Formats: sequence, structure tokens, C-alpha cells
Amino acid sequence: MLTFTKTQISNWVLLDYLSQKQLFQEKISVLKKKYNCSFETFENEVENSLTENFEAWDDLIEWKAYNQFLAEIDSKITDVRNGDFQMAG
Repeated sequence: MLTFTKTQISNWVLLDYLSQKQLFQEKISVLKKKYNCSFETFENEVENSLTENFEAWDDLIEWKAYNQFLAEIDSKITDVRNGDFQMAG
């Protein structure tokens, strides 16, 4: 039988979360480079455009989701770093 400490488990979970964070940041970076602007600027341009651009709308939805995922994973990372989690028995 293997025995793991809470610290070992938290380190593994933290590594997983950091990996996810890196992925989200990379996806956001690609969109920033594609449109050469911030999310807020891009969102404003798409929402106020006089012509429909389906690719831009798709990218806006994707970018918004990645921002949300990034915020959620940052919160989880903070919780793990602060030891604010429980292990199931």
C-alpha cells in the first residue's frame, strides 16, 4: 500500500492546475496576437461592428471562455497554495 502526504497530493494538484493555466494563457496569447488587441478592445469592436463576422464572434466566445477558465484556475491555485482544500477518505 502506498501512503501519500497532504503536501505531496497538493503538489501534484498544483502542478496539474499550473499546466492548465499555461494552456489557457497560450490560447489567450494566440487570440491577442491574431487580433492585435486586448480582450476588452476586441469585445467592444465585435459587439459594435456594423457587419456580422462569424469568425470574430466565435473567437470572442472562445476568448471569453478562456478568460473565465483562467480566473477559475487562478482561484483553485490560490486555494491549493493556501492549503484550503480537503482530501476525501
